[in-house]
Amino acid sequence: MRRVYGLDTYEELKLRRMRPRSLAACAANLPDGSMVWRRLGLANAWTVQDYLTATLVDQMNMWMWANSDPKKRGQKPKPVPRPGNATRTNSTHAGKSDGDGAGVTRRTRHIETKAVTVDELDRFMSQHFTTIESG
Repeated sequence: MRRVYGLDTYEELKLRRMRPRSLAACAANLPDGSMVWRRLGLANAWTVQDYLTATLVDQMNMWMWANSDPKKRGQKPKPVPRPGNATRTNSTHAGKSDGDGAGVTRRTRHIETKAVTVDELDRFMSQHFTTIESG
């Protein structure tokens, strides 16, 4: 929120400059590639450019494999892992099968909400947080 909108969410709530619903709307509409989506491992953790680059890498690997000597080339190359495709054991639930008949199962992440008091929120927000740069 701070990087995209320039908002310190804790201060905005504490000073009552923004309503919680407005902050939630800002969070839900963060752009693709935002740190929140990366941290959650969702499909929109990557931008369109990231997906296009991964597709180019996959195609180049496949082209090199297909044009190599069949006796020496080994196994077919695996595609670059994309966010949202990883299987998580404790926080994902199997979704319905896509209707294409290929047996592909979508995975969704369920985040449970918990009401906290203002004192609990103050204690949580007074912790030291560090920013982790991904690259």
